[in-house]
Amino acid sequence: MSTENVDAVGPVRNDPTPGEQKTGVRARLSHAWRPFRRASRVSRVLIFSGLGIVVLFLLMAFVGPLLYEYGGTQYRVEVAPGEFEPIKALQPPSGEHPLGTTRDQFDVLARIIDGASLAFAVMALAVSIAMIAGVTLGLLSGYRGGPIDRALVTMMDAVYAFPALVLAIITAFALSAIMSPGVVPAAAAVGVVYIPQYFRVVRNHTLSVKQEPFVEAARSMGAKERTVLGRYVFFNVVQTVPVILTLNAADSILVLASLGFLGYGVPPPTAEWGYDISRAITDVPAGIWWTALWPGLAIVILVTALTLVGEGLNDVINPLLRSRGKTGPKIEPAPREDTPAEDHTAGAATGAAGSAPQAARPSVAVRGLRVGYRTPDGPLWAVDDVSFDIHPGESLGLVGESGCGKSSLGRALMRLMPPGGVVRGRVEVAGEDMVGLSESRLRRKRGEDLGLVFQEPMTRLNPLLKISDHFIEMIRTHQPDVSKAEALERARVALSQMGIPPTRVESYPHEFSGGMRQRAMIALSIALEPKVIVADEPTTSLDVIVESQILDLFGRLRSEQQIGLLLVTHNLGLVAETCDRVAVMYAGKIVEIGPVEEIFNDPKHPYTRGLLASTISLETTELHSIEGYPPNLTDPPPGCRFAPRCPYVMDHCTDAVPRLTETNPGQHTACYLYPGAGAPVPEGVRAPEGNPQETGV
Repeated sequence: MSTENVDAVGPVRNDPTPGEQKTGVRARLSHAWRPFRRASRVSRVLIFSGLGIVVLFLLMAFVGPLLYEYGGTQYRVEVAPGEFEPIKALQPPSGEHPLGTTRDQFDVLARIIDGASLAFAVMALAVSIAMIAGVTLGLLSGYRGGPIDRALVTMMDAVYAFPALVLAIITAFALSAIMSPGVVPAAAAVGVVYIPQYFRVVRNHTLSVKQEPFVEAARSMGAKERTVLGRYVFFNVVQTVPVILTLNAADSILVLASLGFLGYGVPPPTAEWGYDISRAITDVPAGIWWTALWPGLAIVILVTALTLVGEGLNDVINPLLRSRGKTGPKIEPAPREDTPAEDHTAGAATGAAGSAPQAARPSVAVRGLRVGYRTPDGPLWAVDDVSFDIHPGESLGLVGESGCGKSSLGRALMRLMPPGGVVRGRVEVAGEDMVGLSESRLRRKRGEDLGLVFQEPMTRLNPLLKISDHFIEMIRTHQPDVSKAEALERARVALSQMGIPPTRVESYPHEFSGGMRQRAMIALSIALEPKVIVADEPTTSLDVIVESQILDLFGRLRSEQQIGLLLVTHNLGLVAETCDRVAVMYAGKIVEIGPVEEIFNDPKHPYTRGLLASTISLETTELHSIEGYPPNLTDPPPGCRFAPRCPYVMDHCTDAVPRLTETNPGQHTACYLYPGAGAPVPEGVRAPEGNPQETGV
């Protein structure tokens, strides 16, 4: 059997989706709006309420001067041609002056309007200065590295060490020596404060993105540096810039007001809210409340509005924060199947295990397992009504296309679900149902009864901890009475069992080769002598020699320690060499399960035949493929989920889900081509026969 990846099934998709048919501005706008459509209600409320307030301030700033009769620096009114009368100071709010007047004979509302214009001008200029300088320097520093990077990082760290207001005052002093006071110096003084923030974020993202394969591919094709930076790096590192920009805009209002309050902002009598508050300090004790209240209230409202927009954008741009609101329709609980007595999958679950030893009680008994996720399009059941057993020393392979639910099933056994994931059904391990356990009891079961081997061991081992620290932490977490020395000795024994010299126990993960890291991960998973190991693609990134060593280790663990194995993989050849039984998954359901020899030599389900037909062997000269595409699990087709792609589809295939029925000793298939699936086989219909690599599906 070949080790070809079963993801190869199916033709290359050439027909454009509706989204791909859109071109130009419409497509870009649709793509930009997509995160907002998927955002939670809370995020949208934050953004649009904040934007509404900001728009009102913008209208006040730019339309207000055209509608209101007073100006922000106007201290007298013309009562007759050539005759002027001064505005009375410290008048309370009235019909003529709705918000009152100041001690400098200015109308308060006019000062608020002109102050808004100044605030938006300084805010826009300051944020632009900070963003352009910070993003440019961050890209240059992260991409070039070397002395330039070290110099820029040192400089930005020095700038960042100053408090924002102190840095703004120092900058304002420095600029006053070379230019007259005004909007531009004030904006520059505020903008310098935020340059390090953009620099740090963009530099860190650039360091990561420049190592990506697509950037390396662009460079290998001879792309110019400015093209690589502009087209490949820039647009992949600026996703968080809008959030920083919005929050900096809010902060810049506060810094500008602070400078004005201390006398370092724009020169008087220019309308500026911070300066007006400083002039009103002596008014409040005298009962003159309106001169300080309104500019202070304007600052609070505008800063709050901009902060709301920034927080909402952060939720929209960062998928990890979207769960703060509603992420999709509620997933209703599925009926619990506490006993398998009438379960039509019971026969398949407890079927013969080939050469594996049998026991009265299986190590793991799964009944009616369902794994669901909330999505913006509705509930998605990645695993739907799955049942099987794994006996001591038995190996069960789980195969299927990407997205069929294999990894979700493996993690559901340990209830390692991401936020929003739910598990229903029964997963019985050592007489306890994992689905119903408390979190504290569940932590005890993980590691002690169920071990997990990940696909990429380097990403699962803490690079700052030695291998010994990993073992000691895990062993003493589950067994607090074990001393550190005893835990270390058990770590040496576990590594020895995996063929790793015990002296390497004090090494760091990066000092191990890929194969050694994977063996160390397996050693960690068996340190507490679990009953079953869930291995999720354990050999994907390993060469064939190391892969063979890992398979030998699994074989020894099964024969010597009677550890059961659930092998999640795309590799059919790996299953043929390692497993006693194999379960074939399609769209969240097991469509065929049985002994490896029976399934590979006499596959019954059309999907299983399609997987085998897509692999290469010495006898075949042509690869067969399965027409069509897997279904959308938020809206699965009725009846058999493989029906839309099945060449043997019949009318009743779309009426109800077929039951798993025995088609060979120990082999069960969910297909209406065979008696017992739930509907009689029509006269004249024959099940497929022969080698699928020769005849196709």
